[in-house]
Amino acid sequence: MTEVERKRRQRAGLARTRAQYVAEQVAKLKARIAELEGSSEDGRCRFVEDDGGRSQSGIARGPARGLGDCVARAIAIVTGKPYRDVHDALTAATVRYVANAKDGWGKLKRRDVRFFHADHGVARDVSVPYMQALGWKYTSTKELPRGQGVHLRADELPRGRLIVELRRHWTAVIDGVIHDTVDYCDDGRRRILGYWSPPDSASR
Repeated sequence: MTEVERKRRQRAGLARTRAQYVAEQVAKLKARIAELEGSSEDGRCRFVEDDGGRSQSGIARGPARGLGDCVARAIAIVTGKPYRDVHDALTAATVRYVANAKDGWGKLKRRDVRFFHADHGVARDVSVPYMQALGWKYTSTKELPRGQGVHLRADELPRGRLIVELRRHWTAVIDGVIHDTVDYCDDGRRRILGYWSPPDSASR
């Protein structure tokens, strides 16, 4: 082997070594990203703005804030169902509920047919049966004593696809990431009332 060939092979070996090193570092970075995905370093949820498909559903956009479609949006996001299908199903169920309701909420809804629309909130007497029909399980956390409650945090919620119930709001959480139009976590201080999990997930 000539000196020139020896040096050429030496340079090729060094190039392979550098390439292997870079590949190893990239793999380590990817593993670290995967480990941190879904939460920040301190356990808080990350936030992704997501309307659940409403903008492509053909339903009027509505006001930027104050739109009460959180139940339809959260269900569409975590189940993958078309937003329009979920929205229409909840509206139809609300109409049936209000027609027979004797409580104050139902009587209030009957005063204006516009409020039958899922954009104006969905009663638990409507949303709970809908979720149960899908086979989803609800885990309540509101009975936990003060100081032991569960908060809207990635390190306090199970992994997977969840619908988290807050006071007067439902929000979608996927692997610790909030998918909603507004971030309601309050820097991880917001206490939750409970959460829905799919039938194939383990209980908390």
